[in-house]
Amino acid sequence: MPPVRRREPSPKKVISASRRTELAAHYPDYLAQRLHEIGPENVHTVVVWTKNPANLLYHGALREALAGVGQVFVHWTITGLGGSFLEPNVPPPADQLALLDEIISYVGDRRRVHWRYDPLISARRAAQRASNVDLDMFRSLGEPIARAGVPVVRTSFATMYRKVRRRLTQAGVEVEEHDAEFRRGFIGELAAAAAEFGMELLTCCEPGFPMQRCIDGELLMRLHPTNEPCRTDRARGQRELCGCTASLDVGHYLPCPNRCLYCYAHPAV
Repeated sequence: MPPVRRREPSPKKVISASRRTELAAHYPDYLAQRLHEIGPENVHTVVVWTKNPANLLYHGALREALAGVGQVFVHWTITGLGGSFLEPNVPPPADQLALLDEIISYVGDRRRVHWRYDPLISARRAAQRASNVDLDMFRSLGEPIARAGVPVVRTSFATMYRKVRRRLTQAGVEVEEHDAEFRRGFIGELAAAAAEFGMELLTCCEPGFPMQRCIDGELLMRLHPTNEPCRTDRARGQRELCGCTASLDVGHYLPCPNRCLYCYAHPAV
């Protein structure tokens, strides 16, 4: 009789929360419920994508659900545009930066926080102009984030999908276009500035730049308190230039109160 092969246990799950909508800030009870359904003991890492991580500190049910998972990793988007007509319901940068030390303490390792200066966009509405294609703005945000020990900043120019252009037009917003040469040059300037204050700049699905992994299973294993294994194969169903490794996204295209006009995940028009 041939020997019985033992089936290797599946690695614990990497949870993405979420590329589809802002769960931590606006749907913390839903996120807590999903984590309980999956079982925190089955979760390797929860990767939180957010423009306002306050609920990681102050929402009791979410804190309780996250307490049982292996680690929490935060992609924290601070574009400099919070409160502008492009991001009307996002906290202004100063309010976000006030949470920086507490969030790093909460996740337990400064390498578990990456800053997203993303997307890059310049736009006008009547007499108003909003733009973070601005090296001085990048420096003013990046220096305190770097001092706190955050090692990586990620960026890309906004992708003007058809529904995004339609939404901007309906809102009376005109986007300033930047050609490929300008984009390469500006991102190069950002990279040089980031290096000056000790950060590595990586792009996210930006044409003309190397494929990167915002969810990186190998990095998550290195940062895990017990070096727990997780999947490192490339995720299916992502954009062509996305190198992210496999994860389970627990979000849906729910209405997002942030109301960012450029958002490709926005469920309406």
